[in-house]
Amino acid sequence: MKKLMRNALAVLLALTFLLSMAACGAKTPAPETTEAPPATEATQKPTEATTPPPADPVTLKVYTWWDITKFEHLQKMKSDFEDANPDIKLEFVTIPSKYADTMITKLAAGEIPDVMMLAMDQVPRYALNGMLLPLDDLASQEYKDSLYPVVTEALTVNGVMYAAARDITPKVMYLNTKMFEDAGIEIPSDDWTMEEFVDIAKQLTKGSGADAQWGYYWKNYTDQTFAMIAAFGGKLYTEDGKASVLSTDPKTQEAVQFMYDLCNTYKVCPTATQAAQFGDNEFSSFMANKVAMQIGALSTASTFDANGVAYTALPMPSVNGVSQTSSFVNTWVIPKTAKNPELSWRVVEFLSGKEGQQIALDMNYGLPASTLVDTAAFEAKTPYNKYFVEALKTAVPYPTNLNGAAFQTMFQKECESLWAGAVTPEEFAQRVDEQAAGILTK
Repeated sequence: MKKLMRNALAVLLALTFLLSMAACGAKTPAPETTEAPPATEATQKPTEATTPPPADPVTLKVYTWWDITKFEHLQKMKSDFEDANPDIKLEFVTIPSKYADTMITKLAAGEIPDVMMLAMDQVPRYALNGMLLPLDDLASQEYKDSLYPVVTEALTVNGVMYAAARDITPKVMYLNTKMFEDAGIEIPSDDWTMEEFVDIAKQLTKGSGADAQWGYYWKNYTDQTFAMIAAFGGKLYTEDGKASVLSTDPKTQEAVQFMYDLCNTYKVCPTATQAAQFGDNEFSSFMANKVAMQIGALSTASTFDANGVAYTALPMPSVNGVSQTSSFVNTWVIPKTAKNPELSWRVVEFLSGKEGQQIALDMNYGLPASTLVDTAAFEAKTPYNKYFVEALKTAVPYPTNLNGAAFQTMFQKECESLWAGAVTPEEFAQRVDEQAAGILTK
């Protein structure tokens, strides 16, 4: 019996040992032959395979007649745009003189900007010669609806939008407050008349030689001349743009006679030679305290501020109870053959939109073309800033024409003779209309 018990115990111990060994065997490492194969380069660096390195920014060239190194608002526009669009870098290229003609030559030769400035009077010329990309499909309806009415005409040709507004420059009358104070003349109210304007100009014209000063001046630029024509309700062209109206429109004739009298009858304006002695800038004689009143735009204030000039501004003097001025719109356009039109539009959309135009307004380089831009802070800066904003709703647009460049060249040449008194207003009007017949019908 004892022997049987010992045998059973031995069997039990053997079974327990075997079960223990089996359990330990389940936890032993797997054989070397079952290890996973070495990791490939792709599995070692999964991030590099799925996330490509960032591409270098695309450089887009923006052509302007302004030197970006001299205009802080352009510098800020460039900086703010690049911050918001890190995939694009802007390179500004300056064409300092004869911009419109020079750019036509460059485009014809294959030098294609991504974006370029263009004055409103040049838009028809470029668009109708197939040089501009239509923007109707790129610009949002919100942008189009936000434009002041005076702007829309500047951006469209035959109903097609070819440009986006850089800014709008309604004209006001600047007054040299130092000259007014020295003469003991009060600044007139903002409802002053053209008769008051002439009377003040006469009082502020005096002296001779180095002591000479004048009541009024405007440089022989067509937009400056047209501002006075607009004040009288006149115009340059017929409705179809095929003829000029200098000898047929009574209001235009009245304005031309008025300007002739300022120079030759009242003699309240310096000649071009007299004005040039104070500098090349069109406002040099004003800044030298030699001219008391001169038509200008918002950017004129920045020029005066930079030169320490004492000034204020008023609306244009009224004629027959109506104060009316003109406005000029400078634009951004995209050449039709631009390489990356979608990227070009991103630039134009920023520069012509709320952000870009707010910069121009805040830095006194142009009124916004869009109602989306907040003008409240601007109006609060000075007593006269409100006159600029009011003019956005009432100004007459500078007239554009397909052949406007050739007309302006001829018109300015004929104006030189008129301001110098070499021809009468009637002779001037006749000469302009005769030459316009051959220019505007091309």
